[in-house]
Amino acid sequence: MNENGNENQVGRPKSGGIEAGTVLWGRYEAVGELGESVLGQVWLCRDGHADGAPVVLRWLPPDVRRSKALLAVLHENIRKLAESDHPNVAPVRQMVYAGAEVYLVGDYAPGQTLAEWAEGLEADRDGKRPSLDELLPVLEQAAAALDYVHAQGAAHGNLTPTNVFVDESGTVRVTDFGLSFGRHTSVRRGEEEALAAAFRAPEQRAGAEADSAADQYSLAAVACWAMTGKSGPEADDRASWPPAAQKAFARALEAKPQRRYVSCGDFVKALRGEKVGGRRKGTGELRRKVLKVAGLAAIGVAVVAAGAGIVLAIAHTLNSAGHAAAVAAAPAEEPAEEALPAPVRRARGVQPLVADTPLPTEGKPWVAGSAGMQFVWVFEMQMWVGRFEVSNREYRQKEPGHASGKFTSPKGKPSQAVSLEGENQPVVGVNFAEARAYAQWLTEREREAGKLPEGLAYRLPTAAEAEAYIRAGTQTAYPWGDELPPTRGNYADEALAAAFPDMPAIEGYRDGAACTADVQDSGENAWGIFGANGNVWETASREPGGDQFGGWLGGGWDDWQPTRLNAAARYGFRGDAHGMVNGFRLVLAPVAVGG
Repeated sequence: MNENGNENQVGRPKSGGIEAGTVLWGRYEAVGELGESVLGQVWLCRDGHADGAPVVLRWLPPDVRRSKALLAVLHENIRKLAESDHPNVAPVRQMVYAGAEVYLVGDYAPGQTLAEWAEGLEADRDGKRPSLDELLPVLEQAAAALDYVHAQGAAHGNLTPTNVFVDESGTVRVTDFGLSFGRHTSVRRGEEEALAAAFRAPEQRAGAEADSAADQYSLAAVACWAMTGKSGPEADDRASWPPAAQKAFARALEAKPQRRYVSCGDFVKALRGEKVGGRRKGTGELRRKVLKVAGLAAIGVAVVAAGAGIVLAIAHTLNSAGHAAAVAAAPAEEPAEEALPAPVRRARGVQPLVADTPLPTEGKPWVAGSAGMQFVWVFEMQMWVGRFEVSNREYRQKEPGHASGKFTSPKGKPSQAVSLEGENQPVVGVNFAEARAYAQWLTEREREAGKLPEGLAYRLPTAAEAEAYIRAGTQTAYPWGDELPPTRGNYADEALAAAFPDMPAIEGYRDGAACTADVQDSGENAWGIFGANGNVWETASREPGGDQFGGWLGGGWDDWQPTRLNAAARYGFRGDAHGMVNGFRLVLAPVAVGG
């Protein structure tokens, strides 16, 4: 992530809530603003959970965070590099949702930008810019960073002299990985777009997505600029360079990407005068190879995890291919049910959460003492989210006479009715107002018991918050990935079709529940939340703690249409619905202003 950002411009949106000394989420203390760009303000912070280590926090402005297309690109790029430990890469580690705001947290790159370093030398030496020999150690490390990223199936896409950093020891770190939007350029404006375009490959300027060849072009253009003050083909001083360097630059700056070097490291070797062989393969062939390698890596991780009996939960995202591989490699469950036609299994022996603090403490799970309701702390949302949907047992503590009923299909016989009344099945037939009243009741009851401070309250999630925990850091079509059938959840399956032959179901899919499943059997996502998409549609408010209906989200046990299984799907226009697919989940969060 860029230490200094790009130049400030008048009229840019401000974060408003951050200033020097601000502590965000009880963890990150803002030290000072580093810069600002179309991607928002950039702040240097101290991480209180890592002995004050410096990190960079970027606040995303409204035109970015409101665009699902742009956030999808950010999510995918961050996912690929979030766990990087390469010495020359300073990646974005996390995307944090805090109410309506979205932030990026990443590594800090100390030192000067390549632009500052080159221009500083020029000023000190009466107009003489860095020589090729002086620049080669910088290029070698930058090329190593780029080649590493390409091996992860990612690309930089926006390399400029302002996101290559050189510290006092000569260590180079490349920043701003994953912050290029490719075709999604609606937020690019003015001088910043002109600056980036000067170093972008011709195919990118024509609308193609960035890849390793495009990054190589940008690295060569940046190198030209460092030595001459002009980027790429505009650098007219190249005629005086050694023949090997002239040849290396000519090849790396080829208009056709397939004519460039195989890697950025090969380009730097050629600059040194070394003989470099090999030719690039077609983009499609390279992409297929990357996908194949990524798939094998995912399977390898899954096999190791399964053999050790370890469940790995990565808070940033859950890769759909990796998840499918992990499910396939997991040891068989006992007792074994009949073979199912899809990789979906009912949960067994879910361990209850234990609250080890007298009051809710950020970073730790919480259990509502009066209802026994379990909540997981979700750092990305800075709140607690109900681990399960509210069950019949929990709801009847407030409304003892509530009946969730039985389901009989419109064409079915009464003898085919399936009960929705189980203690651990999610409560259904509850509308928005009733769900909101339950949240208020639980808040008051917990406060009277001394288990909840005044600054926190149980409430319904907003629609945006519900979609966030449904997605659990992903931006795929469905919460489990981009393909059907589902790999978790509770939807219209073969058990439903067997109980009600007149009802449609998802072909080749079975979760074992004809109607609602017990809340612990509806599938756990990467954030430790069960039934987040599938089982029942969950009601939401428009604003945090507000009394205006915000929609039903998450898919239900009788849904089979792909559009209704989508992670962003919304159901119905009325909050007073009492349907047999209508339930809810609570969150625990700071009381909203005016709430």
